[in-house]
Amino acid sequence: MRDRGPGRRVAGELESAVLAVLWEAGGPLTPSQTQEALVRDGHELAYTSVATTLARLHGKGMLERTVAGRGHAYTPTAAAARQLADRMRGLLGDGRGRTEVLSHFVAGLTADDEATLLALLAAAEDEPPTGGGPPPAAGEPPGARS
Repeated sequence: MRDRGPGRRVAGELESAVLAVLWEAGGPLTPSQTQEALVRDGHELAYTSVATTLARLHGKGMLERTVAGRGHAYTPTAAAARQLADRMRGLLGDGRGRTEVLSHFVAGLTADDEATLLALLAAAEDEPPTGGGPPPAAGEPPGARS
């Protein structure tokens, strides 16, 4: 989708912000708790926008919903993390500029994020391949990159 002009968010930006708030919370949040956290983070959003976004993310399987009083509370699913990782891989693609994009990404990491990434890379080296890597190139037999 496209940016719709001044005052409008890029498609996916609100969903990403909502997911970030929910992951940071470490537990279920109601729409109003989510909105309050987003406002603290500098997002001026109406309650209805947040509630609609939560409902859409739940519909996509990215959030679990539990009853909380007369409403619902939401937590991210493992599927949400996988979908976001897939989106990141899609944005990187296999084309030109991939190394430069990764370089800029790494340069912007916090010390904590860098330590987490290094630990994940070290753990991945110790594990046998699970088939979660990139698909084989055209004409390449499966498993040829192992």
